[in-house]
Amino acid sequence: GEAIVPALKAAIDRASELGAHSFVIGMPHRGRLNVLANVMRKPMPLIFSEFQGTHFDPRKHTKQFARNDDEFDNDDHWGAAGDVKYHMGSSMDRTYPDGRRIHLSLVANPSHLECVNPVVTGKVRAKQYYC
Repeated sequence: GEAIVPALKAAIDRASELGAHSFVIGMPHRGRLNVLANVMRKPMPLIFSEFQGTHFDPRKHTKQFARNDDEFDNDDHWGAAGDVKYHMGSSMDRTYPDGRRIHLSLVANPSHLECVNPVVTGKVRAKQYYC
């Protein structure tokens, strides 16, 4: 279970070294929160707030994250209904000290666990074709 984080980090780092610009991940709910927090670097307050069905202004969140602001401010939220908490996805850009950048995507997972496979395949194919 816990080996997924260093394994993904090593795979992402190596892919970036070899020239990849994008890394798309699809996975079932087991380990998803760990990957969201520790690989995708999604702040825990944001994850927990999404559990409560609140919405964030992504621009405001990104500015706070860029400042390394420990105080998480959510003045402008609105309630929302959603699927199972563990189905959340995320995306972010990782920049390396040497200037390399790679875009990471964790695809939102449908209730039928194996359905994420064709979604990831389609997303990757679209990135290959259009990017």
